[in-house]
Amino acid sequence: MKQEKTLSQICKEQNITRKVVQGYEKHGLIRSCGKNELGRLIYDKEAETTIIRIRFYQYLGFTLKEIKELMDTKQRDLKAALERRQKQLDREIRRLEERKAIAKRMYDECFSSGKTPTDQFIMGILKEEEI
Repeated sequence: MKQEKTLSQICKEQNITRKVVQGYEKHGLIRSCGKNELGRLIYDKEAETTIIRIRFYQYLGFTLKEIKELMDTKQRDLKAALERRQKQLDREIRRLEERKAIAKRMYDECFSSGKTPTDQFIMGILKEEEI
């Protein structure tokens, strides 16, 4: 006997909403394998495994469109996509570290001395950082 689960069971076990699963279906990432005797959508083990993969790739920051491509790709292409994602994340981390440093500078130079940052101070930061 196949291991089939209803949409409700999948959602509960994966801690996701019906809309999330419906979005995966809309993007062509999964599909139900039919309906049970009560007319409820059912999904097989392959769909359940695919949902787990989709959620993992989303955690890494891939869009559903990118995930669709990843699911249809060969191993070496997946490796290249993961390498690109790592580089993107490295750039994002650098940008966040820069913002963190600016926030700390603003705090240290203004609020720790009881002053409110002036427009001139803020404009100076924007100019220095080429924002």
